[in-house]
Amino acid sequence: MRIVLSIVASLMSAGLAQADKVVASGRPLMLYQAWSTNPDCTSAGAVVLRVAQGPEHGRVAIRQTGVFPRFAESNVRSACNRRRVPGVQAIYTSQRGYLGSDLVILEALFPAGRGVKVTLPIRVM
Repeated sequence: MRIVLSIVASLMSAGLAQADKVVASGRPLMLYQAWSTNPDCTSAGAVVLRVAQGPEHGRVAIRQTGVFPRFAESNVRSACNRRRVPGVQAIYTSQRGYLGSDLVILEALFPAGRGVKVTLPIRVM
């Protein structure tokens, strides 16, 4: 079950990361979030999130926090969508006054051993 959960969370998160993120200069932007959840909405273990390539024009903060997962209604864990579960987020903030493009590459390692690399292009306006 853990493997299936990790794969589902990985694919959902990776799929959401393909479009450019847009943010105002100097403002925080939630780039990515991940979780590993059992069917009863308890944690299946901590997800390790690392910055593989940092942005040239800002910084990324990684924080352990509660997140609202996004499971499909057909998933046994879909009831967890309505409550916070243990997770991790990556928050990007550009240098104040910077306008243009930036890029962040993250690696997420899930408790069952699955890992994903996510490339996140960012437009700072």
